[in-house]
Amino acid sequence: MKVLRNFRFKTNILIIKNIPFILLFTILLIFSLHFEGLAQTEAASGSASYYANKFQGRKTASGEKYDKNKLTAAHRTYAFGTKLKVTNIANGKSVVVTVNDRGPYAKQRLIDLSYAAAKHIDMIKQGVAEVHIEVVSNNYEIPSSPTKKQHNSGLAEGYYSKSLIPIDPPKGHLLQVGSFSLQENALKRIEELKSMNIGQACIQVVTVRRKKVFRVLYSGFHSKEAITQKKAELKKKGIDSIIIDNE
Repeated sequence: MKVLRNFRFKTNILIIKNIPFILLFTILLIFSLHFEGLAQTEAASGSASYYANKFQGRKTASGEKYDKNKLTAAHRTYAFGTKLKVTNIANGKSVVVTVNDRGPYAKQRLIDLSYAAAKHIDMIKQGVAEVHIEVVSNNYEIPSSPTKKQHNSGLAEGYYSKSLIPIDPPKGHLLQVGSFSLQENALKRIEELKSMNIGQACIQVVTVRRKKVFRVLYSGFHSKEAITQKKAELKKKGIDSIIIDNE
């Protein structure tokens, strides 16, 4: 017993002596993880592919139909509406795309481009290209860490008022102004836009790749011209949006 007590005593002394080193190591570890997370949201490099023609007209994860002639892309984490500059490393050609879908599902790929975007950077012939991507708009939510706890995620899939009361799906033309991994961020976006008189706000809860996504939608537009005009007004104020036809 005396030997055991001596061992514990010496161990405690050793730990106390090394507290400064342990603290320094912990701080450096946290800083490196934080820096890595920020770097990932700002720029990244990897392989890009593009949609096959068979996907033309199919609904994307955002609800918008895929149009091969538009400059769009699929990314695993960036919020819908995020604009990314994609540069083909081989030839230096660049294109700005809007994220409106989730993917790629091949783990070795970084991004899926529409046919028009792929053609823009001259990668149609080879099919896959090494690219560099950067965020060029500020209308995005920093992707959350997979270990980050999601608060208030008990809502089932469906539509909710800004008071989180279940409602019937809104019909007609809808304007999506954000897509978030956290419910509170969706509510915050509605509060931020309250003074802009966009329309009737609601939140759509969907599941994308086994994770809840909270989309901020506005309804109440009487025509395609009216919602197109509102989209243009928001664009002038630096707010990107997506028009969705919810028949």
